Amino acid sequence: MPWLIKGNDDPSQNLFFVHVPRCGGTSLTSHYDVPKKAMEGRSLWGRIGLRIFFHRYEVLESANFPWKTKGTGGGLVALLVGLYLAIAHNEDALRRVFGILLFVAGFLLIVCLGFLFTAPVIGRITMIRRVYLILIHHAACRFMESIAWCTGTNKTGYMMHLTAKKLLNYGYVTSEEMTNCCTMAIVRNPYSRMVSIYKYNRFGSLESFPAFVEDWYNRMTKPYRETGELEEWWTPCHTIPQFEFTHHKGTQLVRSIVKQEELKFLKTEEGEQKAVEQDSSVSNLPPLVRSALLGMPHKNARSSASKKWYDYYDQRTLDLVHEMYEKDFTVFNYSPILSERPDLDPPAGLIIKKADIESTADVSDNGDDDMDAMSRDSWSLSQESVSKRRSVISSSIPTSVFGIDLGNFKSSLFRDRANSSDAVLEGNPFNGALRDRTNSCPDATDAKKAPDYHEPLPTWVERNEVAGEESS
Repeated sequence: MPWLIKGNDDPSQNLFFVHVPRCGGTSLTSHYDVPKKAMEGRSLWGRIGLRIFFHRYEVLESANFPWKTKGTGGGLVALLVGLYLAIAHNEDALRRVFGILLFVAGFLLIVCLGFLFTAPVIGRITMIRRVYLILIHHAACRFMESIAWCTGTNKTGYMMHLTAKKLLNYGYVTSEEMTNCCTMAIVRNPYSRMVSIYKYNRFGSLESFPAFVEDWYNRMTKPYRETGELEEWWTPCHTIPQFEFTHHKGTQLVRSIVKQEELKFLKTEEGEQKAVEQDSSVSNLPPLVRSALLGMPHKNARSSASKKWYDYYDQRTLDLVHEMYEKDFTVFNYSPILSERPDLDPPAGLIIKKADIESTADVSDNGDDDMDAMSRDSWSLSQESVSKRRSVISSSIPTSVFGIDLGNFKSSLFRDRANSSDAVLEGNPFNGALRDRTNSCPDATDAKKAPDYHEPLPTWVERNEVAGEESS
C-alpha cells in the first residue's frame, strides 16, 4: 500500500501503510485520495495507466472473473460491430479487413479483461503472470506505476503489496523515511486470511477450499518454502507469510502492527479501555495511525454471512495452513488452535493441555518467558515440539543482516529476551516493552541517522534477462 500522507516538513506526520494482502486496509487508498495524488504530475499516458489500474483493482475486489464491466461491454460492442462489417460488407475488402480486426480486438478485450488478466489467472498461472509483468513494465512503458506514492504495478509486482524489505531494496522508500515517518501494517489470523485468499484466487465457486489449499501448498508456496523466494517472478504476493511484510531477518521494520480482529476496540471508549487491559495491538497507537484506522471505511464485497470462515476447514486443510504459515502464528501471537471448531484436532505437534503450560515453560532454563508468551492463548507445545520450534527459530536467524554481524545475537537468542526483542520469531510486537518502540512515531527533533537497511538488489533480474534493467 502507498504513502497515505506524504510531503510534510515534519517527517513524523507522514504516514506509510505496508499493505499485507488480504488483511484489510484497501479502502484506505480511496479514503486518503491516493489515486488522485498518484496521478498528479504524470503524463497523459501515465494518468490513463493509473486510472485503469485503480479501476481494475476495485473491480477485482468484487469478482474473480468480472465479465459484467465497462471494459468487457466495450469489447462486446467492438466484436459485434466487427462481425457486422465483416459479413455485411463482404464486397468491400477494406471494410471487411477493418471488421475482422475490430472483431479480433473486441474478442481479445473480453478474454483479457474477463479471464486472463484477473487475480486467479495472474496469481496462479506463472507464465501468464510473467507475461503480464513484462507487458506492463516494458511494452506499456511502466504506465501503471507510481514510484513516488508506491502504488500501481510494474515488473516487481503490485507495488502496494511489496514487503518492507523490498521497498527498501528497490529504493522506493529510503531507510531515513522508513525510520522517521509513521509506518503501519494490519495483520490477520492466518486461518481467516487463508479463506480470504481462497475467495480471491479460486477458479470459480466449483473449486473447493480443500482442493485450493492442496494446490496452494503443493505448487504456489513451494518456491518460498523451499528457498525463501519472495520475488513476484516466482512467488505471488498472496502466498507470502505476513511476517515477511513487516520484518526482515530479525528486525521489525514496521512500527505499528495492528491485528485486524482488534480494530473493533477503537470504536468505543469501553473498547479502548479493554484494549489497554488486554495489552491489545491497538492500545497506545500513535495519533496518526489511530486516526487512519478510525476513518477506514469497511468494504468487503466477498463477505458471506451464510458460512463462517472457520467452517471451511477440515483436519487436512488446518494442518496444511498451519505448516505454511506457522511463523505468523508465533510472530503475531495467534493461537494455532481453531477454538471455533472443537471437532478438529490441533495441528501436528500441538496439544491442548492448559495444565501443562507451567510444566512446558520449565522444559528448559532458557526462553521460559517466550514459551509463556506463546501459550497465553490457552495452547501449549509438547516438549518435542518446543525443541523443534526452537531449532527452526535458531536456523532461521542469519549470521548477518544488512552488514551487521548477528553472531552474538543469535547465540543469546534464547538466553536474554531483552537482547532478542527484534528477532522475527522471538520479538512480539504486541508485548510490553517492544510496544513502546513499535507503536510510537518518531519526533523530527529526535531523528537520528537511519540504519542502512539496504542490501544488493535481488538476483531475479540477473537470472532473467527478460526483466530488463535493474529495479529502481
